[in-house]
Amino acid sequence: MQTPGTVAGTLPSALGVALGRDGARPLLTWIGPEGARTELSVRSFENGVAKAANLLQDDAGADSGSRVVLHLPPHWQTAVWLAACAAVGATAWLDGDDADARTVLSLVTAGATIDLAAPTTLAVPLHPFGLPSTTALPAGVLDAAVEVRAHGDRFSAYDPPTSSTSWLVDGDWAFTQAEALEAGRELARGFGVPDGGRVLVRSLQPEARYRFAAAVLALPLAVDGSVVLVTDPAADIADVAARERCDAALDLDD
Repeated sequence: MQTPGTVAGTLPSALGVALGRDGARPLLTWIGPEGARTELSVRSFENGVAKAANLLQDDAGADSGSRVVLHLPPHWQTAVWLAACAAVGATAWLDGDDADARTVLSLVTAGATIDLAAPTTLAVPLHPFGLPSTTALPAGVLDAAVEVRAHGDRFSAYDPPTSSTSWLVDGDWAFTQAEALEAGRELARGFGVPDGGRVLVRSLQPEARYRFAAAVLALPLAVDGSVVLVTDPAADIADVAARERCDAALDLDD
């Protein structure tokens, strides 16, 4: 089942297929420090993506000619915003230039040093359950957790992305939506992840990079599988992989 209004060979189309097959199954499980754990089913992930995509499209005016800058670490909320960019057709620009004329919105972590050069700046609190920030934000910075609540659970792109639509830029690396799905398939093949498989992805980097984006979003959508994202430096990877019944493990820090 392809979600109405999506085009085959795109990330939102692949998410729609996964939703049609079994919306209740896990898609992304995040394991963070101090026992933090968040599990998102396909349906709950798609719901979060719809809200974020509606914000990007209606509040920020994001479209296929615009870029959304992500200054975010590996986290389940980063994956939601990456998928929202794909749904709108905007390019997710990892650690990009807030002052660039193509930038319509910048995503930062609460408490980070913030450059208010983008037309809109949202702080993502990174709470395990997506709750708002508990500390005051600088003037001109909005709380992403609060802002997305005003938006609907269903999303329809004004100009649906195609397989050749740009999805991701990270330095010299760039992916169209079709290239991202192929990169996900290649990662799955390389690490022996079967169709419908579950892969552990470990990343302790301070900011998300293109390998994270491919592993945490493109891979599970390409093979209709699921991901366990581990960002806890103290986690025993072998223990987590066994407990979560993972078919393979990918360490992005190697």
